[in-house]
Amino acid sequence: MEQSCNCQDKAKISTKVEFGCENCNKVIEKFTIKKPLRLAGLAAVIAYGGSQFIDYAITDNRYPMKVEYSLLDACISSEKKPLDFNSYGDKKQKCLCALEDTMNEISYIRYKVDRKGFVAAYKKNARMCK
Repeated sequence: MEQSCNCQDKAKISTKVEFGCENCNKVIEKFTIKKPLRLAGLAAVIAYGGSQFIDYAITDNRYPMKVEYSLLDACISSEKKPLDFNSYGDKKQKCLCALEDTMNEISYIRYKVDRKGFVAAYKKNARMCK
């Protein structure tokens, strides 16, 4: 968007920054920020914010504690018959392994949206865990 001055010329958009003494009102230092630098600064701020969001949404693979506990409890308690101590420990390790692998594969945000996809991935990972 181009703006024009009162004299009908194309306006050069810039911002002047001045540092001065409050006591004597003398300008100590001044410089001009041109439009491309403002755009670069805005782009840098947006890029940083976007990278923080991506870091949170994709790489943060922890689920809320209640959800993790419920998933593990459901997995371990899924046997129809009582388990002996050794079988219980093996099953618990397999459930923990499957949950960890699935959490690395599917973020919590995706888990909330696609429960069927989570269950399919969990079952696949449980078969692969020893």
